[in-house]
Amino acid sequence: MSEAFADLFSPKDRFIDKSIGNVSDYYLSGHLHKPEDYIEWFDHIRNAAQTDVIVLHINCFGGDLYTAIQFIRVMNECEGTIVASIEGACMSAATMIFLQADEVEISKHSAFMFHNYSGGTIGKGGEMIDQLTYERSWSENLLKDVYADFLTQKEIESMLNGKDLWMNSDEVLHRMQLKVKKINSKTSNRKPKSQNSINSTVV
Repeated sequence: MSEAFADLFSPKDRFIDKSIGNVSDYYLSGHLHKPEDYIEWFDHIRNAAQTDVIVLHINCFGGDLYTAIQFIRVMNECEGTIVASIEGACMSAATMIFLQADEVEISKHSAFMFHNYSGGTIGKGGEMIDQLTYERSWSENLLKDVYADFLTQKEIESMLNGKDLWMNSDEVLHRMQLKVKKINSKTSNRKPKSQNSINSTVV
């Protein structure tokens, strides 16, 4: 067989490159804005395939709580793998998004802060009392649900009473590891996808 003919069947010609999934990077930086600013994000994350990876690069001081609530819904409907990469600040509403991820990466020296929502009320006296009464019950249910197995009941109560909780990357990593153990020990109820298993690393 001639050398020229043999080159037609070189191993380099037998290599086929196939894409089995996509990796998409989103940068949640600064403050969390109104939900209408993230419509394209929500649509893409919701429609990700099982082989897709969504990486949320978080360096965020918090922001619109209702945007965070929509993020939670969208992330739990995602068929792909969601990675939360903390790269500086993860505070307030951003912590709620962080805790929904399938995998987390935490940069050294990142700062975490957990607290109750901030807001205000205006109107007639009775209307303001009704709003405040509702929001107390609403926020209590929200915090207990989002921070279950990560914060203690006592810590959640302290947040409801106005205390800020600050943590470094080592503390959060330790709590994430404990959260996984607690979730794995619960076999009676089916958990959302994002809480079945969580891989945590400090980078």
